[in-house]
Amino acid sequence: MKKEDSKVTIYDVAAAAGVSKSTVSRYLGGRFHEISPKTQKKIEHVIQQLNYRPNNLARGLKGNRSYLIGAIVADITNPYTTAILRGAEDVCKQHGYSLLICNSDNQPSKEREYISMLQSHQIDGVFVQTTGGNQDFLQELSRNGETPIVLVDRKIPELSFDTVGIDNHHAVLQAVSYLLKQGYERIAYFTEPVQEISPRRERYVAFLEALQIENEEHQSLNDIYELDVHDKDLLDSQLAAFLADSKGQARAILTANSVVALKLILSIKEKGLQIPKDIALMSFDNPSWAAAIESGITTMVQPTYQIGSTVAELILKRINGEQTAVQTVAYQTRLFERGSTPKV
Repeated sequence: MKKEDSKVTIYDVAAAAGVSKSTVSRYLGGRFHEISPKTQKKIEHVIQQLNYRPNNLARGLKGNRSYLIGAIVADITNPYTTAILRGAEDVCKQHGYSLLICNSDNQPSKEREYISMLQSHQIDGVFVQTTGGNQDFLQELSRNGETPIVLVDRKIPELSFDTVGIDNHHAVLQAVSYLLKQGYERIAYFTEPVQEISPRRERYVAFLEALQIENEEHQSLNDIYELDVHDKDLLDSQLAAFLADSKGQARAILTANSVVALKLILSIKEKGLQIPKDIALMSFDNPSWAAAIESGITTMVQPTYQIGSTVAELILKRINGEQTAVQTVAYQTRLFERGSTPKV
């Protein structure tokens, strides 16, 4: 039987798991390198069974920690972002940490304000989906070494931070190669403004490289459209320009993310066109609606939950003093074929 939540103590967890109190403390503190994987699973199972909730205030006073981790994301409405947060939150919760989530709206000024605010809350670590506009500020944080920082999705090459994301270069080459093998003569790439945001730039460069590698005779290297997803008139005009210029050809659009894809789908429908009859569509990300719209949207699936959980694990290791070399984790994507990209 479970005890009442308020009566469950660390001693109960230790007794039920058959380990010492200090071992449970190490587990709760994220010192996983000091505990065998088998013991970790045993403690995790007991914590769930007893519904144990550690007293973070007491733990914080004793260990000079807040047991808070900050998360600054670029766009919390993006399904990619919410999936990453889910993975990070689950890992944090397992080890007695809470997330403070901040949404920068892709604005460097808001990002800077949130970093300062989180520091004032004495967070133990922070992960940032950076706007690319605060290198100097992040560099200063890196120098003092007080707050472990992990970058998610977006890199800053000149800074020494752990970074977790995907292999954007390989993913775009794979996507373009697939569309060409399906028989599409003209492929456009629609993205949000590239600016200094590393995954957007990596995908932009990879798209150009993919076309040059394939050397398709009908393909135009100008078929890259940067758009503001909140500017419907601009999106409509860019789509119209591509449709007019590619008339009579087997054509497809690859989008940088699911937010751009959804906006394009709505614009395509408004023009009285059908996917894939009039134009094929393929996107990064794999939101739940991708299987329901039209005949299903072909996607490049990113391991978003795994990215989030890896980010949290890296932060916890740094919080606990791990001094290993800076890591860059780049996961591979998976092509999920649906009806939006049939063979021509």
